[in-house]
Amino acid sequence: MRAEIEALQDGIRQPDTANLDSLAQEVSRLTRLVEDLRLLSLSDLGALDYRFAPLDLGRFVGHHLSDAAGLPGRRLQVRTELADGVEIRADGDRLDQVLNNLLQNTQRYSADPATLSVQVRRQDTEAQLTWEDTSPGVPPDALPRLTERLYRVDESRASASGGSGLGLAIAHAIIVGHGGRMQASASALGGLRWDIWLPLNTEAAHG
Repeated sequence: MRAEIEALQDGIRQPDTANLDSLAQEVSRLTRLVEDLRLLSLSDLGALDYRFAPLDLGRFVGHHLSDAAGLPGRRLQVRTELADGVEIRADGDRLDQVLNNLLQNTQRYSADPATLSVQVRRQDTEAQLTWEDTSPGVPPDALPRLTERLYRVDESRASASGGSGLGLAIAHAIIVGHGGRMQASASALGGLRWDIWLPLNTEAAHG
């Protein structure tokens, strides 16, 4: 970015639409990186703000996927099995960040024709969200490291998409902040599977 600006200042390059668009993309990328780093720093300090409220997880995920269907990006065949009445206490905005990250990863890395399968169900005292997509997958030794900061998978799911490498770390931090856990494994569809467990809303159960 500095080199581009210096070239414009020195008259080597002209400030045309293409050059300005390139600079705007770099600014957007840096802005996302700084915001991602800020969120992780707040999480490390235990200062990431959460506004918990009762939330029907199946309905919430369904609305998110419905809203995302109209957004630009790779078209996905989406299959859902979303149980009703699986209530948790969650911050909807933060949970949106988690789902956005998972969806972006599926859109970036799943080869055409891409399929996404999402399931929400009750499992004992927890709500379980399962997110699976089609190939390519992730090498087995890389699966436990996917939520590490700045970790990149060199094989299959290459890093040519322009992501910060922090999205899954942020998603993991948010899930932990909700008292939950998040685990990656190989998908039966040929791609990546994420299982997320969140505590059920015990207040609703006793209400």
